[in-house]
Amino acid sequence: MVLSGILASVPYIYGRLIDTINPNPGISSMIFYLLGIWTLLSLISVILKRVVSIKGSFISIDALCDLTCEETNRIVNFPLSFHREKKIGEIISLIHRSTDALRFIIEDIVFWILPQFLTVFAGIFILLFVDWRLSMGTLIVFFLSIIVTLFKSPAVFEAEKELNKKFEEGLGVLNDSLLNIQSVKSFAAEEFENKKIEKAYKSSVASAFKKVIINWENTVVVQEIIFSLGFVIIFGYAIFLMAGNHLSAGSLVMFLGYLNLLQTPLRTLLWQWLHFQRGMASIKRAKKVLRIKTENYNKKGQILGKVKGKVEFKKVSFKYPGKEMVLNNISFKVLPGETVAIVGGSGEGKTTLVDLLSLYFIPTKGNIFIDGVNIKKLNLKFLREIIAYVPQEIILFNDTIKNNILYGKPGASEKEIIEAAKSANIHDFIMSLPKKYETLVGERGIKLSTGQKQRIAIARALICSPGILVLDEATSSLDSELEKMIQEALERLIANKTTFIVAHRLSTVRKADKILVLSKGKIVEQGTHKDLIKKKGAYHKFYSLQFKTEE
Repeated sequence: MVLSGILASVPYIYGRLIDTINPNPGISSMIFYLLGIWTLLSLISVILKRVVSIKGSFISIDALCDLTCEETNRIVNFPLSFHREKKIGEIISLIHRSTDALRFIIEDIVFWILPQFLTVFAGIFILLFVDWRLSMGTLIVFFLSIIVTLFKSPAVFEAEKELNKKFEEGLGVLNDSLLNIQSVKSFAAEEFENKKIEKAYKSSVASAFKKVIINWENTVVVQEIIFSLGFVIIFGYAIFLMAGNHLSAGSLVMFLGYLNLLQTPLRTLLWQWLHFQRGMASIKRAKKVLRIKTENYNKKGQILGKVKGKVEFKKVSFKYPGKEMVLNNISFKVLPGETVAIVGGSGEGKTTLVDLLSLYFIPTKGNIFIDGVNIKKLNLKFLREIIAYVPQEIILFNDTIKNNILYGKPGASEKEIIEAAKSANIHDFIMSLPKKYETLVGERGIKLSTGQKQRIAIARALICSPGILVLDEATSSLDSELEKMIQEALERLIANKTTFIVAHRLSTVRKADKILVLSKGKIVEQGTHKDLIKKKGAYHKFYSLQFKTEE
């Protein structure tokens, strides 16, 4: 505000300087007095510009970092259903564009453009005392430009919203291709992926961008006509006033100074306003996503003492929004330490069933109990901590082997890490590496084989000593020798623990205390391997088709 006041006073000073060039006593002292004030104000304005620029940049950077952390924190706490529906590229684009927009609004608008408009208002106010007619003419041009901007901006705003959407979709396609680069290479599908990316960007993004530019330029044309005609008419009127001795030479120079001072903010008004709208479109899109309800680990809930591992499903049903029932009236009991195998064809709800146990999804109907307590009443963080999950597709963090194992129990000792690795049959392999436990595994564990990643995941589950285990086809797609090694690790892992196994491999299913056979979202059979084989029902058919080669 101080800077704006200084900038607005400068044209007044050199206008008065011109008026002093008339023979009168004290002319010399007045000129030096005004020049001194001008010099002083110029130096102060230079210092203030530096302060404003640095302060604005610092605040915008802090805001960018704060918003990035806030958005990421919320997105990480979104339920699993959100992450299964959204592409990682779309999420990254959402964060990037909204944080950049906020930084622009703070740095360019609040700390740079806003002071310019304060200068405009201060200048027009001073101009009122010079000549109210010129001041009113300038105000008319000013308000006409604002009206045109406000009238035209909704079309640009809608085009910007569409552009943001297309950008997110395009980045989602791009990110998807890069994350699955191994599959792309193995099928020599580079050309196919390039065409997908070209379609997303050259067609969708480019089309949306061109629409923004057309709307933008249409508005700029109208704006420029107002500026050009308005200022020519006002300047012509000023010359007319001066010719009639109604305006002094100094006042004319002063007016030209203010006209020059006002033109830049007025001409940037449209550009900055549309950029502001663009930024707000990104921020509003982010806010819309961030309204999604997060999982609340801090919510008060019951915490059990020692977890025995008794699990019971009571008439549990589940359906995804807008879809048919995935699980229908599921009921069964698992005693502490028992191993339950869940088998069935693809899409029968096996993984969904175990996902409900960790409340990744909330049952549509019915209830699930652990040690006699409804899991909905348990503290969510506690619930997740007592259930260890070893998925079929192991994705490790781009970190050391040690830190990937520690993820199961942060703060575990070196001895605990090594014991877990030994139990998972991975210690000897780790020790054969040049950097041993400090070896980086690469993004998504790409530097390790499937079997090595699975054994590290098993070590991660072992170290946290959970009360309940969920193994989602943890030995699928492995050769016999490697499966035997992993099976030994799994046997150590499941010892005395309630275990749910989503599996197709015979070796795991045979040893289960109970087998649940799912078909069309229902349990059609349950019992031991021997009992179900004797029945010659759905399990026997599944066994014959899937496991005959392993008899």
